[in-house]
Order: sequence, then structure tokens, then C-alpha cells
Amino acid sequence: MSSSQSEQVLTLLKELSLLKELECGYEAGSKTGTEQTAHQLRQQRHREITEEIKAQAEQKKTDEQS
Repeated sequence: MSSSQSEQVLTLLKELSLLKELECGYEAGSKTGTEQTAHQLRQQRHREITEEIKAQAEQKKTDEQS
């Protein structure tokens, strides 16, 4: 994995950590319509990041096999 790919994955992992912190706050607080929408957007971003990390891992495997 190149240095830039490693940095990308690290950035994505940091974002996942931040999303997790925000989710903890959501679970503890009240759930207004705005907060529910933000919650849904965080869940969607979480899925996107997970897919992005999986794609990076697959690319690494492909690169190593070449």
C-alpha cells in the first residue's frame, strides 16, 4: 500500500471514530427531526467509508498479486 493510500485509510478511520462519538451523543440525547436526519446521514457516511476501506484493501491485494 502506498503512503498516500495509507494516509487515506487513516483519514477514513479517523472519520469513523468521529462518527462513532457523534452517535454516542445521539443515543444519549433527545431525537428531534433534525437530529434524526443527521443520524441517518452519519449512518450513510459510515457505510460509504466502510465500502471505501474495503475497496482500498481489494486494490492492495490486486497490486500485490501483480
